[in-house]
Amino acid sequence: MKKLFFVTWGVFSLLLAGAAIHSVWLTPSLASGVFLLLVGYYAFCFFELIRAAFQPWGLLGPRRRCGYWVCLILLPLALVPLKSAYQVWERGAYVIGPDASVGLGDSFILKLLVWLQELLGYIGPLMALLAIGLGVALVLLRLLRSQVAR
Repeated sequence: MKKLFFVTWGVFSLLLAGAAIHSVWLTPSLASGVFLLLVGYYAFCFFELIRAAFQPWGLLGPRRRCGYWVCLILLPLALVPLKSAYQVWERGAYVIGPDASVGLGDSFILKLLVWLQELLGYIGPLMALLAIGLGVALVLLRLLRSQVAR
């Protein structure tokens, strides 16, 4: 089973690295460079997660390390609300696309952001998205400190 996970990891990592290098080669820009770095970061973190998951003490032993790597994998996702906040700031308004409402939870969040924009202007959704992004990052960093990383 361990070999299957490593082979799957290797195939996906090589495919994504090839796509990232191809992107850097065709259009050298900051975005394609960040994409290449992100692929390398995720390849390393997933490799270490697989390695930690197959330690003799398992996922729930006293020296578990899987939580550390899961937190590191999730940490860049805290940038998604920050990118949305930057787009709100760039446009000067919070704009909802026609297909933005996906589920019940998303609908509530979209209505909340629209309400904040009506109440405070574009600064309302901007501050909410900044708070969400920074809050997620701080929670994950706090969880990282409580994980064993030997």
